[in-house]
Amino acid sequence: MTEPVAAVAGEPVVEEEFSVEKVLDKRIGKNGKIEYLLKWRGFGDDDNTWEPKENLDCPELIEAFEVARTKNSKKPEKRKIAGGEPKAKRKEGERARGFDRGLDPERIIGATDSSGELMFLIKWKSSDEADLVPAREANVKCPQTVIKFYEERLTWHTSGQDEDE
Repeated sequence: MTEPVAAVAGEPVVEEEFSVEKVLDKRIGKNGKIEYLLKWRGFGDDDNTWEPKENLDCPELIEAFEVARTKNSKKPEKRKIAGGEPKAKRKEGERARGFDRGLDPERIIGATDSSGELMFLIKWKSSDEADLVPAREANVKCPQTVIKFYEERLTWHTSGQDEDE
């Protein structure tokens, strides 16, 4: 087994420790364990990550998130349903998610198909929280945001680059 090599000879290798600024959301991961979406101190929203609860050492931030989440879920909802279609009833105590929150999307942070369906992680205007939303729903409700997300990730290859490879 090889030993870690220090960046500068003679200095020990130090693992960098990251500090959680805020807990943004909560979900049950693929493995059935609780995961939290974290905003990292000193990093932008693009660097937010989902982390398993057992890996975290920020009980005060988790508690603050849970208290705020409980308070938000107790507010009565008085929004009208667009198009007059009946909305699926949420279980008692369950908070609104995605477009049901009545917020405008600010931007798409990322995408996943881990559930077998393409989902976008959307950051909402006037909120620190983000929600996973089915791409088929985002394509209809915020097509310009979806286009911007794809445009930001486009890479172009010229015919000269193809010949070099």
